[in-house]
Amino acid sequence: MSQNVRFVALCAALFVTSYSGVTWVMAGAPMPVVPFVPPADGPAAQQAALPAGDGHPQRDRLRLAALQASTAYARTPCDRAAKTAMVEAVSSYAKAWADMMDCGPNGCDYKKINATAAVFSTPLDIKLRDAVGAAFDLRGISIDDFPPPLRINVAMLVRGRGAPATACTETRVQIIR
Repeated sequence: MSQNVRFVALCAALFVTSYSGVTWVMAGAPMPVVPFVPPADGPAAQQAALPAGDGHPQRDRLRLAALQASTAYARTPCDRAAKTAMVEAVSSYAKAWADMMDCGPNGCDYKKINATAAVFSTPLDIKLRDAVGAAFDLRGISIDDFPPPLRINVAMLVRGRGAPATACTETRVQIIR
């Protein structure tokens, strides 16, 4: 008799489980609501994850803008708006670099070159150079996209990365300053 009781109990348990499952599916299979927490991708998280600049507000803004624009271009290569934003941001960064070196028609003062190199060698600058170089490696952007007076600075920035023949010739952007 004990086997009959166990059999009836097992049948009852299976019935209750099946009935509950069918009822749950018929109700649209509701799940407990867990609030969505987006990954730490906002400005505060990016600031915390970024290496340090030199603390100069204007130069750090230029660094961040160039880094963000280069990263955005690397994510969407050949996108005209991303390319324009990158060219503008990297041009502004290269111009700040060139202005600090203060080279004139008679050449450059090596003391200013060394001081500029020290100021533009922060961990954030190194991360920026890597991002710009990665964007150049995609071959959708080249030195020729930058204003002629800044091309030498951009070439130093990317250390020769990127070929002049690009994969996205239809998106060539020229900013004249």
